Amino acid sequence: MVDYKACPKCRGDMHTRRDTFGDFKECIQCGLMQDLELEQKSDTLDVSDGPKNKAGKAA
Repeated sequence: MVDYKACPKCRGDMHTRRDTFGDFKECIQCGLMQDLELEQKSDTLDVSDGPKNKAGKAA
């Protein structure tokens, strides 16, 4: 998809691309690259201060 005059650096045209690292926009005129925001996944690791379901008892 091409966004006309959307580049914040040179006001050039930007197009959306995808590679192994994710989606990004790239300016056709100056080459500026901007990562697109990723959606938060629910299966990410939750780091907390302690156990949630256990009462802190040893095995």
